[in-house]
Parts: sequence; C-alpha cells; structure tokens
Amino acid sequence: MEVVAQVLPAVQTPLVNKFYQAHKARGKATRQDQNWVLKATDIVAACRVQCVSGEYFLSTVLVAPEYRGKGFARKLLTAVLASQPRSLYTFSYCHLSAFYQGLGFIVIDPVTLPQELAEKYHCYVAQGRQILAMQYINPDQNRLCCE
Repeated sequence: MEVVAQVLPAVQTPLVNKFYQAHKARGKATRQDQNWVLKATDIVAACRVQCVSGEYFLSTVLVAPEYRGKGFARKLLTAVLASQPRSLYTFSYCHLSAFYQGLGFIVIDPVTLPQELAEKYHCYVAQGRQILAMQYINPDQNRLCCE
C-alpha cells in the first residue's frame, strides 16, 4: 500500500479529530498544531506537533489498529522529525521507549523539561500513566523553535 506523510492544512483539522475519535485517542488536534497524517485513501496514522512554551512537543501518535506492526508509525515520525527544528520533546509510554530511541530520541530527566512541559508530565504521571520524558535533537537543522 502506498502511503504519504503530510501536514494537513489547518482547515482540515476536523479530519484528524475524526480519526482520533474513531480510535478513542485521548488527544484532540487544534488548528494551531502541526497535524501530521499518513494517508493512503484514508488516514492510517496521525500525530500532532504542538508549540508549548516556545518548544515543539510531539503528542497523540496513533496508528489505526489494522495497520499496526507494518512500519507506519516509523514512516510518519521519520517525516515529522526530518522537518522539525533542532529539538522536539515527547512523552513516551514506557513500553514504547525502544521504538522512540530507535528514531533518535533520548530519555531525559523530567527536571530538565521546560516548565509547562514539566507540569504536563507530572500531571500525566499523577494520573497513573507509565511514561518517560524524551527529547529528539535534529543534528541537520538549526532553525529557531516556535514562537
């Protein structure tokens, strides 16, 4: 199956939310996010890159269940990472840490997170989520972070 990774225009944000709702994802895309999708005819995977406290934050990575285990998350995130500034943060579920490390993310101490991300992290941990704070530093890019 031929799939293409792309950022959707803000006007198409409802398509990402429809995909998330269909698969019971926790997150909700906004028009201010970079809403990335992997599409064949329909969306098979999606994620969001948010600007939080002047830093980029990857969230709500989801592959439709029938497409899991086929490399689609890797294909989507490889495109996302290639287009981002130097630094990108994410919170990975512990069982997915090896996957993210394979993409170049490193586990970081939550105390090093920017304040707003640290607050999100501690809130998620308090909810019982088994997560790790991670950071990707793109060695090929040197653009300013979001403003």
